[in-house]
Amino acid sequence: MRDYSPIDAVAEVLSDVPELVFVFTPDGRYLYVNNAAAGFLGDDPVDVIGRHWQELAYPAEVMEPLQAWIERAAADRRAYRHIHRSSPQRGSRWLDISLTPLCCEDGGVYGVLLIAHDVTEYAEGGLAER
Repeated sequence: MRDYSPIDAVAEVLSDVPELVFVFTPDGRYLYVNNAAAGFLGDDPVDVIGRHWQELAYPAEVMEPLQAWIERAAADRRAYRHIHRSSPQRGSRWLDISLTPLCCEDGGVYGVLLIAHDVTEYAEGGLAER
């Protein structure tokens, strides 16, 4: 059996889930992206971690609402859920996004977990008719 830290074990589990999984700092820097999220972004995770979305030239019309939601989840210390449309560069997909603040022992927030599910077929009627 491999020797894992709890963080390594969680990262390994999340690395291959089909949902897009990100962890952002409250100011918008990437702390974690899983394989699906890296594929969606079109970047290698090593090139993303520690950088702000603006440094990576991601579209402001898509990222500014996400940044506001990240800041709100961190400030309020509560989870939120939104439906959001990705940019045309990413295929204009409808995403069901949940945001959960990640708190330190002292109550401060060090990050926000963002999980996005692609609900394009449902949003455009494909699954609703089945």
